[in-house]
Formats: sequence, C-alpha cells, structure tokens
Amino acid sequence: MLETIARLDVGPGWAAFTDVDLYLRFTAILIAATTSAGLLAFHPVYRRRSISLADLDLRKTLIIYGIVGALIAVICTVSPSMAFVIFGIGGLMRFRTDVGASKDTGHTIMATLIGLCWGLGLELVAVLATVFFWILIYALDRSPPAELQVGGVGLLDMGRAAEAYRDAIGRAGGRVLGHAKDFKRAQMSFVYRMPAAGADEELAREVARIPDALRGTPDWRS
Repeated sequence: MLETIARLDVGPGWAAFTDVDLYLRFTAILIAATTSAGLLAFHPVYRRRSISLADLDLRKTLIIYGIVGALIAVICTVSPSMAFVIFGIGGLMRFRTDVGASKDTGHTIMATLIGLCWGLGLELVAVLATVFFWILIYALDRSPPAELQVGGVGLLDMGRAAEAYRDAIGRAGGRVLGHAKDFKRAQMSFVYRMPAAGADEELAREVARIPDALRGTPDWRS
C-alpha cells in the first residue's frame, strides 16, 4: 500500500512552498500563458467588426483555455501518463456534462486540473492556479456586458434613435462596446457595460425618458 502511494506522489509536495524558484517559474508560466492568449483574444482584426456578446465570450474563452493548456503541460511534464487521463476527462465533459457555454466548460476543466494537481503532489501549482484563476474570473466577469435590442423604430428615425440610446447609456454611467443596425428588420442592438449591477435600474429610467418615436420596443438581454 505504501509503495502504491509513493508511486502516486510524483510531485515535489509541500516542500515546493520553500523553493522560491518554483514560485517564480509557475507564476511566470501562468502570466505568460494569459498574456499570449490575451494578445490573440484582442487581435486588431476583431476591431473591424461590430462587437457582440458572442465575441466578448470568445475573448474570455481564449484566455481561459490558454491557462488550461499551460496547466495541462505542467501536469504532463511531471507525469506524462496523465495526458491520457486528461484526454478521457475532456471527452467525458464534452459529451456527458452539460456545463453551458465554452467559457463555462473552461471553468470546469480548470477546476478539474487543479484537483489533479492536488492529487499529484503539485500543491504549489494548485494554490497558485487557484489564486490566479480566482483573480482572473473576477477581472473578466466583475462587470459582465449586456445587450439591448430595440425594434419598432422607423427607418428614417433609426439614426436619431441610435444617438438617443447611446446618450441614455452614457448618462447612466455605462459604455457602449458595440452597435449594429438591421434596416431590414428595423432593429438596432447595443452591447454595453455598466459600472455596477445597480446601474441597470438607472439605465432603464434613462431609456424611459427617450421620446416614444425614438424609443421603439427595447429588449434587455444579458
């Protein structure tokens, strides 16, 4: 039994917390992976098109999976046989676990990898990854974007209506991230971000002040 446990304890264990070089190495790996994924997520090409909620989720997904890849590499370096285990877990999550969007799948995989680190004697990696990922989730989702779709506005009034909605979002303290017009369906959409959750009520009041001819029928989505 003791021999089996010894074979499973492949990492440096708790002793790694006294090694400053390991702190620097693993922290540098997490930061480098996040930076590289962030450069891809915010590629200048994406700025040429109107931003949607799906585009913003894609950016978050790229960053999360960049960190996931780095953590998988660390685990497989310590124990190459874990590559097959991670592959099997990934397939199980893909086809047997309903976790919603790709970003949420990334969160689930990250939690699983951190658990593997604990089991493999990579306690330092598990702690650093947990703290780093906790901060990342807060940074990415502390003020989630939302979408406002407006229908029923006359084609000749869409320009003025768009400006009225932009002004309303600005007065409420928000920021417009993307704006698109669909003249065939006489519909507009605004992707925006508010500074705090309570600001949504202020935005609703500002929208209610827009003249009826320009207000149309607003549809709030998050």
